[in-house]
Amino acid sequence: MKRSPSTFSLIFGLLALALLLALSLASMLTTRITVKAGSESYSRLAIAAAFAADELSARHDQDAVQTLRRLDEAGLHFSTTPPPPATVRISPMLRDIGLKVSQMLGDPSRVAVTQTPEPQIWIRSAHDPQRWMVLHALSYRRQVIASSILVMLLAGVIVLIIASAAARLLTQPLERLAAHAQGLLAGEPVVQTQLKGSPREVHQLAWAIGQAGERLRHAARERELMLAGISHDLRTPLARLRLALELGDANDPQRREAMVADLEELDSALEQCLAFVRDGSDEPRRDIDVITLIGQLLALRAQPDDWQLRGPAVFQAKVRPSLLRRAIGNLMDNAERYGAAPFEVTLDTGDTFWCVSVIDHGAGVSAEQQERLGRPFQRGDQARGHGGTGLGLSIVARAAQVHGGTLTWGNRAPRGFVASIRIPVVA
Repeated sequence: MKRSPSTFSLIFGLLALALLLALSLASMLTTRITVKAGSESYSRLAIAAAFAADELSARHDQDAVQTLRRLDEAGLHFSTTPPPPATVRISPMLRDIGLKVSQMLGDPSRVAVTQTPEPQIWIRSAHDPQRWMVLHALSYRRQVIASSILVMLLAGVIVLIIASAAARLLTQPLERLAAHAQGLLAGEPVVQTQLKGSPREVHQLAWAIGQAGERLRHAARERELMLAGISHDLRTPLARLRLALELGDANDPQRREAMVADLEELDSALEQCLAFVRDGSDEPRRDIDVITLIGQLLALRAQPDDWQLRGPAVFQAKVRPSLLRRAIGNLMDNAERYGAAPFEVTLDTGDTFWCVSVIDHGAGVSAEQQERLGRPFQRGDQARGHGGTGLGLSIVARAAQVHGGTLTWGNRAPRGFVASIRIPVVA
């Protein structure tokens, strides 16, 4: 399997490439500007020297002869032969000098450049058209290019050092985070010294990993609780069924009725567990009349006369119907199982939220028991009776969360208990 490059190598390579390209472009521009400036200056000097030599050649005094001798030693002499053809390619700088000199003189026929291989500038004398002044041009192009390459190499070394430091600065926090990722997923707290000097994004990533680990641990605990709860809740009715079968009580109407009740209890426990696992988030939202939905649930009660509905005649809301039906039904089941009649279902509406509350007039729930309500397989048995799987409020809380709302509960004065689902209005 091909090994992927590390983040350090990618960042280092990109930084180094970008900086080296910038330096190369800067070096090319610097060379071009330097050559242009050099050709401009050299053209003016060449014309000045040619004019001076031409004027001196017309004189025959001792000073003029000595000055011409010094100019010859400096690389300027006279020739009566025309300029020879170039034996090597004429450099761009020499061509540029010749062009500028001819433009300054105003007569291109008086200027010629050649390279044999020394670069030379030939300027025709204004006093004698058969005589040429020959200047040996100095080429700075190689020196400029060599200097630019040297500067670029030195700058490249500096760039590589800086790129290495920058890449290390960026990737070190990620390496430290990767080293502690397993611990974060396992629930270990993030030690500030481990991420000291790290960017804000690395701290956010560490927090996200910790939250993901917490969710995984929470899901694992829920699975363990569900398996333990299922095994506990199914063991008793299964034992009763087995005992009834072994005693041969299947023909006894009362025993058979008890066996059917045990089967119904098993079916209810499994249905609650499946409802808890399937949170209903995949169900699409639809516009329904919440009052009609509550009325249908009230009609299914064993004692519908014990219930009273308070709210508007019609209330349309965009919800997940099956999930909301199950949640409100569970609150009603809890009220009948643990509370006492009369029971009430109220629907309060607002501009941003609407709330469904299920109220009973039982003994209420102690503060200690209320802290455990809503947890999977945690019942309010000690305060309000027995039965159930302990998943009812957990399913309701999850249904409220899927709808973007919350589940709240508490005792009522002077007597009773209320559980409310508060859901935001969805356009």
